[in-house]
Amino acid sequence: MNVTDGTNALLEESLHAGRLSCPVCRGALRPWGNARERVVRFRGVADRKVRPRRARCADCRRTHVLLPDWMVRRRAYAAPVILEAIAAHVAGKGYRRIALLLGLPETTVRDWLRAFRRNTSPPHAAARISSGPPNPIRSEGHNPEERTGHDRHLWHRSGQRIRLGP
Repeated sequence: MNVTDGTNALLEESLHAGRLSCPVCRGALRPWGNARERVVRFRGVADRKVRPRRARCADCRRTHVLLPDWMVRRRAYAAPVILEAIAAHVAGKGYRRIALLLGLPETTVRDWLRAFRRNTSPPHAAARISSGPPNPIRSEGHNPEERTGHDRHLWHRSGQRIRLGP
């Protein structure tokens, strides 16, 4: 897993100690190798290769991929890029204009916005944007290594947020 060093050590410690629970049955998750390597795209910086940690439940024997909080399951772009597009949409911009502003393919942005609308009812749309984790990539440097405050969270592929440590 190619996240910050603090997250790697804390994740490994939590997995070996059995402090992470399975989102299906609440059993203890144990180390189970790594998921396939994937390339995550950040806007304005080089793509980043990541190999997320895989864990297996000691009780139900299901395996789970543990993603850092800046990754979104089944998406090639990092979460801050997607959140930027969704925030622009909530502000009233259309997918073509957003794609042009962000320098992304129109079809990619359109698909993100469709998924967002499908999974969010209109009264809660703005709340969902504001209640999510803050953008871990600062606009000055766009460097994922300079993140602060969210190094102790991972997102499970089911969408459940997993907190590591205190």
